[in-house]
Amino acid sequence: MRINQVKLFNYNQVSFSSCYDRPEKESTLDDLLRKEGDPPKAYKSASEYIREAYNDPKRIKKIKNRDFESINLMENYKRTHLPLPIVPVKKNCYRGEALLYTPKRLTPLKRKGVTTVIDLAKLPDYDILCELKGFDYYAFPIFLTYRDNPPFVTREEYAKTHKIPNTRLPDDSEEFAYDNIAREFIDKFKEFVSVINKGNFYICCNHGKLRTDAALLMNQYFNPKWDGDKSLKPDDEQLEKFRIFYGNLTKRDKRDLGFTEEFEKDLCQKLGIGLID
Repeated sequence: MRINQVKLFNYNQVSFSSCYDRPEKESTLDDLLRKEGDPPKAYKSASEYIREAYNDPKRIKKIKNRDFESINLMENYKRTHLPLPIVPVKKNCYRGEALLYTPKRLTPLKRKGVTTVIDLAKLPDYDILCELKGFDYYAFPIFLTYRDNPPFVTREEYAKTHKIPNTRLPDDSEEFAYDNIAREFIDKFKEFVSVINKGNFYICCNHGKLRTDAALLMNQYFNPKWDGDKSLKPDDEQLEKFRIFYGNLTKRDKRDLGFTEEFEKDLCQKLGIGLID
């Protein structure tokens, strides 16, 4: 019995073997195109090939699972050899890692009733894969620095890290910048909640952890219609950020999200603050 040494391309795989089998050679994009009979054009990446084929009605049907699996060799190794679990969060609703590099894993989700893929990382070409597989695609890019920006920081905190332009034009002032950034995120969040409320979704980020936790936790706190898993717990920093976020919601935002008097009282209790009129 032999345990493979952890190296660059197998650090996510520990395999047991009775002999020293040589791994099969990984197919390159050129190899795949040659098999498909495509013209010998020099593509810089599988992504470039997919985009070009997608925009050509005569070639779009030639895009295969293996083309997506060739987008990034390292990602392919990490996910093919140790796929992360797909976990239910509600009936016909699941969370997990991005399936861009393991497209065959989308098929069982369709059988389970999933109709929409929510991409929190806005990965290139994921929208194409979803369309080809028959899923609706929705991107809600929530990057790891989201808590450092409006509407999760106060105006005072934002002013400390951003200089007011010399022009003093209203649209360029930090006051307007704060409001615009906060409004953009809040409107996008309301849209995200409406997609969540339609159900039958698969929500994911690159590795299915940090951003997925963040988005589902926000949905858990600020979506009155959510009746799925509510087991996520915010840390002290997240809780403070949620207080600021709540303070930035207008009456119209609350109405759009479906706040009721009872829900808002319960939310304020969880946030440890008084009700804001």
